[in-house]
Amino acid sequence: MHRSRSAFTLIELLVVIAIIAILIGLLLPAVQKVRAAAARMSCQNNLKQVALAIHSYESANGKLPHSKRTSPPQRSWAPDVLPHLEQGNLVSDANYNLNENWWRSTTYAGVAIPNSATVQKHLKVFNCPSTPNQNRTQNKTEVAPEQNKIGACGDYFVVEGVNPAINLNGNLAFPVYATAAKGMMSAFPESTTIVGATDGSSNTILLGECAGREDVWRGRVMTPAQTDASLSNPARARGGAWATNDNPYAIGGRVQVFPSGLIPTTIPMKINASNEHGFNFYSFHDGGAVFAFGDGSVRFLAESTPLANLAAMSTRDAGEIVGN
Repeated sequence: MHRSRSAFTLIELLVVIAIIAILIGLLLPAVQKVRAAAARMSCQNNLKQVALAIHSYESANGKLPHSKRTSPPQRSWAPDVLPHLEQGNLVSDANYNLNENWWRSTTYAGVAIPNSATVQKHLKVFNCPSTPNQNRTQNKTEVAPEQNKIGACGDYFVVEGVNPAINLNGNLAFPVYATAAKGMMSAFPESTTIVGATDGSSNTILLGECAGREDVWRGRVMTPAQTDASLSNPARARGGAWATNDNPYAIGGRVQVFPSGLIPTTIPMKINASNEHGFNFYSFHDGGAVFAFGDGSVRFLAESTPLANLAAMSTRDAGEIVGN
């Protein structure tokens, strides 16, 4: 009598495993593309919400929020915008004192100041889903008795215009900015409005991505943040905390925090080259970054976008023409 075979032979099993491996190999790129597209759409939605909140602030106050305050009380634009993002409880009297610096805590000088605890809260609306480390915290070491500046990080920043240093290293294919050309929003005490963007609100960037701070990213290589200068290998792409007055900047600078000096000129002045403060725009999207413009629209700009165009779109009234 003959028995019927009820199991795979070794060869048959290896063939089945090989087929499954091939199918997985074919599916993975498609799955990764879908995930990347979903993350990019979520990022666009975040920037849309924040841009509309800034518009709402202007409607309520007759002016745009300040990009930053560098004299007490120091802070970025974000605490002022939170009430228009349905997050008003975070900056209520019990949770945030608008008359104190953003990093102050209840232990400072024995006075009850809730700011430190509030700004350490991670807010999804300020973070791009494509960023590898979502729950980053800035912890900038200060000399006692000053408090360390600790805050939850975000990936979006207000574009304050163009730094004159953008014209260094042969980047003179567009008009020279002899002085800083200003963006849609300006630092306190200067006030701006959307209609004051004479270059056109649809041509002027309001918010851009500078993701991954305070870790330093050059290309896709990361150096972990280490902000104590007394330790070895300090590194900092400053401006990580969403509440810090270091959050906004004018694009085009090459200043790095540690070590002192300039970002290497071998790093091109373009999107996704470096996330160091003042340099350019940076995201973890393949091929470009997401931007919110003054008219509330949200667009994806490719890494190949000419520097001249980025500079033109970063200023509100410099009179440049955005090329193709």
